Amino acid sequence: MLKIEGATPSEARIMKKVERALFKHLGQSNFFETFVSLADEDVIKEVNRQQRNVDMATDVLSFPCFEGLSLPVREEDFSDADREGKRVMLGSIMICRKKAISQAEELGHSYKRELGFLICHGLLHLLGFDHIERDDEEIMTAHQRAVMDAVGFKA
Repeated sequence: MLKIEGATPSEARIMKKVERALFKHLGQSNFFETFVSLADEDVIKEVNRQQRNVDMATDVLSFPCFEGLSLPVREEDFSDADREGKRVMLGSIMICRKKAISQAEELGHSYKRELGFLICHGLLHLLGFDHIERDDEEIMTAHQRAVMDAVGFKA
């Protein structure tokens, strides 16, 4: 379940729709809680500098609570300390609205599609996927495509 801050109702609906499609695509039960915030460029730039030592604004940042999750996972795989209320805290995602808007324009698609892609990308990182190695990038890209297609945001 996404806990969303700074989003319009329309943006929140898009992100929740993508979240549902992603977990369905992965065949993973969603007993997780994820904090999502939409931030301006100055805020995301500062967080990027502090957390990654990269002094620039970026489109999305993900901060997983768990390293190296191997799906599928079950609720029983997590301790009480991993929980935020009844759900397991998966991590947090920060999205820069201005970057998402400009990237959508550059790529020639809608802001809705870009926002959906960024939340999908961020959630995949929280679930243990990455794109540093070529093979891992191909896997992550395939998941992103499948989810974007499922919600009607074809690339």
